[in-house]
Amino acid sequence: MHRGVREFIRWVEAHRDDAEIQLNPPATTSDIAALEQMLGGPIPADLRFVLTRFNGGVLPAGELLPAGIEPGTIGHTVREYAEAVGGDFLDTELLLPFHKTPEGSLLAFDRSAGPVSDTWPVVDYYQDLDEHRLMYRTFDGWCRVCVAEWTSDDFGADFTLETYLRSGQRHAEVEPDVATAHATVAHALKRSGRPADSLAAYLQAARCVPPLPWCDWEALKIAAILDDEASAREAATRLASYAPAARWAQRETSPGRVAEVLGPIVRRSGDPKPLLRLLEQLKAQADEEEGPVVEAILEALHAGKDLPPVRPLREQSVVPHVPDVDAWWEASQAAYAEGRLRDDDLLLDPDMVRLGRLRPFAELLHIRRGF
Repeated sequence: MHRGVREFIRWVEAHRDDAEIQLNPPATTSDIAALEQMLGGPIPADLRFVLTRFNGGVLPAGELLPAGIEPGTIGHTVREYAEAVGGDFLDTELLLPFHKTPEGSLLAFDRSAGPVSDTWPVVDYYQDLDEHRLMYRTFDGWCRVCVAEWTSDDFGADFTLETYLRSGQRHAEVEPDVATAHATVAHALKRSGRPADSLAAYLQAARCVPPLPWCDWEALKIAAILDDEASAREAATRLASYAPAARWAQRETSPGRVAEVLGPIVRRSGDPKPLLRLLEQLKAQADEEEGPVVEAILEALHAGKDLPPVRPLREQSVVPHVPDVDAWWEASQAAYAEGRLRDDDLLLDPDMVRLGRLRPFAELLHIRRGF
């Protein structure tokens, strides 16, 4: 049994009389045998050990599902999940849910990761979105993060930007190779008005294996606004790598949009050749609509001409142009603080691009935006 699992059990059993904790009696041998027979293989040893101490129950982190095959158990939840995704509950690579989070998602073992149950990573599955992402490298990691949360000064405190940030930092300290932890830190730092630190965290999330593909897009936008060419090059290098349409959807951007953000960085660069090669890679992946967009950017850069105007993100700018630049800037600051004006707008809205030539957009990123 791993250290985190021991600490998890020790904490839960020491607080079993707390109002927010409701533990079931230990799982019987028949409970676990019935579950494993249904699954066609053993459950992870760490989970088995926890269930033999208390067969699920309500915890501060949500509901740990009990062993068994009846409604409300792990086995029954596997069947429900299989039905929801149109799969076969006998499929030995199907996700194995074991915990319901307060947000309504399921934590589940990714059985497709390998044949040995004790090495299965833990993913977060959202049924409404029909998607899952790596959340914890191991079950032991989940246990350690839970204990870190429950023993922190933030435990039981109201949810704030500060507690959100510290929660992400605790996860990153326990599992520094999990992208989700760094993405949480990056998001919190961004809202805290700390763009350089946020950029570093987004890049770290994108370096993890597996990465969160959209983190490079977030990093590129911040780097472009901060005029951080080195960080922009790192993010753009991964974004420009060949990927099918499904991967671009996960990146939450497109070759043409990446090229539009990258173009001004190339123009300012003292060594544009590596960035020009990235634009060529983006051009090779662009569809019929975006191919000419990337081509026009390349032609302008090679000819030393003005870059073509960016394509509008929406029919009307969030903060339309007004002749009084000071008033326009104040309206933009207010819109950014309220969350109506986003980084995408700053870089890809024609009106905002005009304002960016007159006022330093980096100042906007230092505006704190709480929840």
